[in-house]
Amino acid sequence: MRVKQLARLMVVALGATLGIASPLGSGAAHADSTVGLGMGTYAQLVVDSAHRHLFFSPGRTGSGVRVTDLTGGAQTTIPNLPDASGMALSPDGATLHVALIEAGAIAAIDTRTLTETRRYSIGAGTCPTWLAPAGGKLYFGYGCTYGKGLLGSLDLRGAAPVTALGLPLNGTFVRPPLLRSNPADPDLLFVADRSSVTTPSSGRATVYDVSSGTPALVASMPSDTCTGLHDAALTPDASRVILGCSFLNGDQTAAATQHVAFSTTDLSAAGGYPSGTWPTAVTTSPNGSFVVVANTNRSAETSSTIRVERLDGSLVRSYKLPTDTHVERQGLAVSADNRTLYAVTTDHTGTNPTLRLLTDFTKAESSLTLSAPSSTYRTKITVTGKLAFTNAAVSSPWTLQVAKRDRFGTHVLPSVTTTANGTFSFTDTPRFGGANTYTVTFPGDAGHLASSRSVTVQVSLFTTATTRQPATGVAPRR
Repeated sequence: MRVKQLARLMVVALGATLGIASPLGSGAAHADSTVGLGMGTYAQLVVDSAHRHLFFSPGRTGSGVRVTDLTGGAQTTIPNLPDASGMALSPDGATLHVALIEAGAIAAIDTRTLTETRRYSIGAGTCPTWLAPAGGKLYFGYGCTYGKGLLGSLDLRGAAPVTALGLPLNGTFVRPPLLRSNPADPDLLFVADRSSVTTPSSGRATVYDVSSGTPALVASMPSDTCTGLHDAALTPDASRVILGCSFLNGDQTAAATQHVAFSTTDLSAAGGYPSGTWPTAVTTSPNGSFVVVANTNRSAETSSTIRVERLDGSLVRSYKLPTDTHVERQGLAVSADNRTLYAVTTDHTGTNPTLRLLTDFTKAESSLTLSAPSSTYRTKITVTGKLAFTNAAVSSPWTLQVAKRDRFGTHVLPSVTTTANGTFSFTDTPRFGGANTYTVTFPGDAGHLASSRSVTVQVSLFTTATTRQPATGVAPRR
């Protein structure tokens, strides 16, 4: 263990001495990796952790569903799926259903073999677009004509599939309704009117009970509460729905700056999540502890910011993406083990989709500050510093690792423990002149990222100003 610790600290200290950024250094969070998807456009992402696949649909202008492994590698395409748009896994995870807009059909894909096993015709001129399983059926939002969004269902439980069209909806939907469901409440179906990027309309958020086989209205939202709805996510317990809306409460003079949550019992307000101007994509972690939101301005000079927040809206981490990089609507998802955040981004034209994988995204960033004399004789010096966490106070002592690098190598020094508020100090007497670099490392834990900081003290070759006794030049005994 001591050998591994020494090796780790030598790398950190050497990087600091040579001006190389430490791999443990704190700062703005960034994408861990990016992978091009080889697609022109993007509509939806589905994570199938059980079979270790990611599915990407292209929407109206593409054909085929792109498939990768959970790291974005081993890419392939399931062919002959024209205008593949909305996707949904069956409750048992064995089938991926894909809405084929122009074909007026829903395809069934075997999630193990990645082949199409059946295609269910919905009817010519129906344009099925979005899918969600609920109440034992597969519901779909459909409609080819602006101003005539409709709801239908596909029942696959019998010997022959049964299709129902024109199911009751509360009000007029401009586009095919966006649907959301959750196994935690299998009879709940959330229905909303997703806007185009350039033409905002009322979100018409509505909750239905489908336990009887026919949607029964539970609650509806005033038409001006959410205008320009781009994405929606049910919390893992299905108690709330979180919306990304361009405008809130009828005010279209200023863009919204947060995603808003509502109770699925009555669609009453239930909190908010700061996201920046023009809220768009939203998802939640499967363990129910985190909400992830993003904003999108669709400008070549701007970019999206992804924010990971606790249930109370407090910030855990944020990712500022490169210029002209925008998170797509329905472009966020989290792996089943809550360890990887997936984000699909495009440029300002909405093309060239890229997958970004962000690991340890639920860990708060940490940072260290250090202070020491810039120069000294070979006498005892004191190094002081402070450990801090992003958007959270340090409230208990933490143990930090300390190393020193001088002209004879790197040496592990005794660890130092912070006070309850994160401050700390330690002393050392340099044995050799020249640059003495002290590196303090916070190793991180389950809830915090590691970080390190270095400070260099220029030590005189003499012990004091009066004795001017030269250093012996002998390396320390190992």
